[in-house]
Amino acid sequence: MSETGDWLAALLKQPQADVPDLEPVTTEEAARRLALLGVPDVDHHGVLATLPSPHRTPELWEALLRCHQVLYAADPIPSREIDWPNAPAELGEAGRYFYVHLFLLALPSLLGLHRRLNIPFDVTTATVQDLGAKVISYRKYYDTGGFDRQGWLVRHFRGTLFRLGKLQFDRAILTVDEYKAESENGPKEGTPVLEVHIPGDGPMTPEACDESFRRARPFFAAHFPDERYEHGTCRSWLLDPQLADHLPETSNIVRFQRRWSAFGPTPDCDSDVLEFVYHLPPGTGDLAHLPQTTTLQRAIVRHLQSGGHWRQGCGWLALP
Repeated sequence: MSETGDWLAALLKQPQADVPDLEPVTTEEAARRLALLGVPDVDHHGVLATLPSPHRTPELWEALLRCHQVLYAADPIPSREIDWPNAPAELGEAGRYFYVHLFLLALPSLLGLHRRLNIPFDVTTATVQDLGAKVISYRKYYDTGGFDRQGWLVRHFRGTLFRLGKLQFDRAILTVDEYKAESENGPKEGTPVLEVHIPGDGPMTPEACDESFRRARPFFAAHFPDERYEHGTCRSWLLDPQLADHLPETSNIVRFQRRWSAFGPTPDCDSDVLEFVYHLPPGTGDLAHLPQTTTLQRAIVRHLQSGGHWRQGCGWLALP
């Protein structure tokens, strides 16, 4: 069997669920959805030209149907782990955009979910435009169109993650199995928490972060009244305390770090840092040729050149 055959077989092995089927869309409607999802114009032609249909590409269409069924299978706080491998290179553009096609076609399901939850439309658009941001990043990484963050976008389309201003908040349960620890004075095993993520589009000023944190608890109390969130957690290289040795006290990163009480292990995450700051895919990049025009860039490169490693910090805070 070819690589494409193996990949399709893996997707078609996914369990079926009683979920309304995807509907084919016109080119005009697909373009409108791409704009809502924040997909840049440069990618529109490739996405639209390779959009599967039940008649022209029945196997790809069936794979999309099965992924959509898995995406919206019933689950109280939906699992965020889905095994959706990247399409093989032999599929070309159709494979690189396959999961863009999935989320484009699934958009009505997501909009229906948000309507049932009474989510304001500005929050919906801010949330789903993370898809476009990841398409932009893909082009920066590989100098071609595509998308490979399908596992991450599951959170957005299942209604666990929402962007409120500068920050993203993801409904979760703290488990020692996942976090490898529990906090001493904060959330314990089994506690509902909002996992905080930091998009890379613009400065994370204290004022912008304050506004996001102020919105979080009222938002989730209004739209998920059966769930109670008192704590936020964050796992990110931005919480590596080593950064405070290289950056001024007034930097946005250091001020963001001060919000959190640290707990748990701190694994190496050099590739995460290079990806976020330099848009480099894992395992690539010559340190000697990376730009060092900002204090952060100089700190990252010099620390790595000296044999050091950047680490993922983990912290918790009480939500205001």
